Amino acid sequence: MNLSLFIAKRYFFSKSKASFISLISRISMISVGVEVMALILILSVFNGLESFQKGLFKTFDPDLRIMSSEQQAFQLTNQQLNEIRAISGIQFVNPVLEDQGLLRFNQKQLVVRFKGVDSTFLAANRLKNQVVEGDYYLGDSTNAFAMVGIGVFLGMGMSFENTVEPIQAWYPDHNRLRRFALSENTIRSQVFFPSAVLEVEQNFDNQTVIVPLTWMEGLMDRPGLRSAYEIILDAKANDVKVKGQLTQLLGKDFVIQTRDEQHALLLKAIKIEKLFVFLIMAFVMGIASFTLFYSLSLLVIEKRKDLRSLMALGIKPGQLLRSFLYLGLLISFSGALVGMFLGFSLAWAQQQFGIVSLGIPNALIDAYPIQMDPMDFVWTGLAVVIITFIASIFPARKAVQLTFDIK
Repeated sequence: MNLSLFIAKRYFFSKSKASFISLISRISMISVGVEVMALILILSVFNGLESFQKGLFKTFDPDLRIMSSEQQAFQLTNQQLNEIRAISGIQFVNPVLEDQGLLRFNQKQLVVRFKGVDSTFLAANRLKNQVVEGDYYLGDSTNAFAMVGIGVFLGMGMSFENTVEPIQAWYPDHNRLRRFALSENTIRSQVFFPSAVLEVEQNFDNQTVIVPLTWMEGLMDRPGLRSAYEIILDAKANDVKVKGQLTQLLGKDFVIQTRDEQHALLLKAIKIEKLFVFLIMAFVMGIASFTLFYSLSLLVIEKRKDLRSLMALGIKPGQLLRSFLYLGLLISFSGALVGMFLGFSLAWAQQQFGIVSLGIPNALIDAYPIQMDPMDFVWTGLAVVIITFIASIFPARKAVQLTFDIK
């Protein structure tokens, strides 16, 4: 049996003669447990927020998005499109032409983002489940209908019952504006009627209007050009693998983004916030470990006679040093295990019952999202080990000094 660990267990499980020392030891265990529980819950909330954002993006973003690395609008050849469709795992290729424009209706104006799509967009059933009113329909350039975000629909005072007065869309001719050739043709205008109301998320709802691709080509005067090609994959397809095949096929002139890369800044911000929260909580845990430091220091003073007896029995300085390091680990890890159990239990309860609500009316979710990650438990345990080891070094060295230096 490991002698150092045996001595640490004896000190850990035996009651101290001084009740004050026992109280400090219990406070050390409780403080570590509370910090570990809080850290597990906070990290799980960040995981839940990240998972929620990714699930939200999945409702309206494609699996892959092809864009030109140099031009704002471009066009793929029929051969390139056929080669793309032939790649295993690709189910739909949706050409997209989009830009900002101005809506005018009923003496109201609003800057929105028009997104022109063709029949493949509807064939892929994209956003079909997000239609809260109206029909999942777009029409064509001559008989144009549009699916409108609920924020735009309500903000502009649109109505399905108004079949006489269409919605006006205005778009500037950028080439004429660059030449300062101002005329009646500088601003192009087209009309449409709303066919459906979409409810996805706030930014999307407040600025998106989905229109027929041919209608958008006429508004922007860019026939055949596309802002992007959006790829919808099979459920079993690997987006990273398909991205590699597309990159090899199209070359360096095109940028292919996965769904996560389309929102890289937001997801990176969530990860950075999670990292800083972990570091801050680890720092707080380090402050809480001062109780462990005092507990071990007082225990060393109380056990001076016992330590001398161990010296007489032949214990070595290294073994005694490890004994108090082990004792610090036992005190902290007992609290950490309780904290992990409580953190897991509370996180599970939040997942199942949504105990803590967001308190935001009309939110997409009612309660704080929670998702537990096994690596969070691993990193938390590792932080406890490191902090405990640092906090136990001085009392352990003091025990060796009192035992072997004082005769």
